[in-house]
Amino acid sequence: MKTVIVTELPNCSFCEMEGKTKPAEYDGRTVIGQWAFMCQQHFDLNGVGLGTGKGQKLVLPIKRPDEIVSKANKLCQRCGKNCVDGCWNKERARYRVLDDPTKIEAMVILGLHCEEV
Repeated sequence: MKTVIVTELPNCSFCEMEGKTKPAEYDGRTVIGQWAFMCQQHFDLNGVGLGTGKGQKLVLPIKRPDEIVSKANKLCQRCGKNCVDGCWNKERARYRVLDDPTKIEAMVILGLHCEEV
């Protein structure tokens, strides 16, 4: 996985060694083999890339407008899967299908759940 959603960004390990505090944007392997949290500047200098065995970009959750949340809640009611609050489906996947009304209708007609679309 090249991207991971986190609740808060840790500090960059390299910046901390320099006595600075800067949020990390990456968690990855460095050119010397150790893993570290890195800001963009230190990832460019010391990171080996993104992907399995290399690293991942750290991303904060996106705040959704009330209108989208309302539509997503209606979609969940129609889906009938009853995902628990806070699960990956309810927090991420359902928003993906909201971008296309045709997908929403097809999902409901075919009886598919969010992660299957």
